[in-house]
Amino acid sequence: MKLSWQVLQELEQKYGECFYLLDISKFKDNYCQLLDCFRSIYPNTNIGYSYKTNYIPKICQSVYELGGYAEVVSQMEYDLAKSIGVPPSRIIFNGPLKYDRDLERAVLANSIVNLDSLQEVKTIVELAKRLPEQTISVGLRCNFDIGTDRISRFGLDVENDGLDAIFKQFKELGNCQVIGLHCHFTTEQRSLESYALRAKKIIELNDRYFPDLPPKFIDVGGGYFGHMEDNLRQQFPFDIPTYREYAEVIATQFSQRFGRDVGPELIIEPGVALVANVMKFVGKIVGLKTIRSRHLALLTGSIHTVKPSKQLPLTIYKNELDSYRIESNIPIDLVGYTCMEHDCLYPEYPNAVGVGDYTVFDNVGAYSIVFKPPFIWPSPPIVSYDATLDTYTLARRQETSQDVFATYQL
Repeated sequence: MKLSWQVLQELEQKYGECFYLLDISKFKDNYCQLLDCFRSIYPNTNIGYSYKTNYIPKICQSVYELGGYAEVVSQMEYDLAKSIGVPPSRIIFNGPLKYDRDLERAVLANSIVNLDSLQEVKTIVELAKRLPEQTISVGLRCNFDIGTDRISRFGLDVENDGLDAIFKQFKELGNCQVIGLHCHFTTEQRSLESYALRAKKIIELNDRYFPDLPPKFIDVGGGYFGHMEDNLRQQFPFDIPTYREYAEVIATQFSQRFGRDVGPELIIEPGVALVANVMKFVGKIVGLKTIRSRHLALLTGSIHTVKPSKQLPLTIYKNELDSYRIESNIPIDLVGYTCMEHDCLYPEYPNAVGVGDYTVFDNVGAYSIVFKPPFIWPSPPIVSYDATLDTYTLARRQETSQDVFATYQL
């Protein structure tokens, strides 16, 4: 994606003063790189892309075209997957809140449904009793200790919730079977050690509950780091694992336990690892002012559009026409359009800026889209870049005030 001030001005004239840029080719490259790392060690690996991280339909369609699963955590996301042509059998339904009707519908459609609680187990038991001629297949989300201080609130406690009792009850029913084991944990460091431990423990659960034949799948969840620029990587107080390193600590254990050619399907559920670096946010500097010793530049964006948990990589394309500029050795705060004091997208930017400059923030692909609230400013458009054709097309139009207030009774 070759950007310049002139290119961005042309895009502004077509799409508006702020917009996201989506590089779908980079997403596909990330997807294939990650999958290749795992398959080179354990060939029977597949990806269930985490819709909640970024559910732009163009991205989700690419996952289906590449042969992956749709990993969803709500009926809304389940409906999205079906609407873009994903067969129910290629949908993994996770999450802590599944209404009985949605749970039953997904199970009967042969989706992969990982049960999260004893309440969901009860729903499945009742369904199996109601439909004695129907074979009911489910997975179980397992919660076990991975050596962190925080106890996860998701899944079935492998000790206290009694997986033994669940397997016994399903066996007695006769028409209900567990076809997979699942786990997913979120840790700050996303360390190799934590992934090695969860792989080890879920394989041990496999050996306990599937002593003869392994299940159809074992799903070790997501939460992996992805590619990032050095200036972002250096902000973390720990090493950032690579795709290859994650594969080595997870897939190697599966290959050693099951062999390379026989064994359950290993499913991984990346989100951030695939989309974090495939989107940019473009905002325009529309105002400059100085208040005492503080220099400020006003952008057509906010912290809600870029979600800056770290200081994101930033490139500024200077206005090639005459413009008012602040030339000073005092850093300038790049601030957003909201009325909140904390709305600062980049504090103490060290170089000169001017009205009409374009700011381009990288690494905004993860959660920025789905977390953007209708606060003060509607959601900006998403423009998709095609590297092969060197063209830009609209992936999502600018949200309007009519969209924001459509559900209200006026």
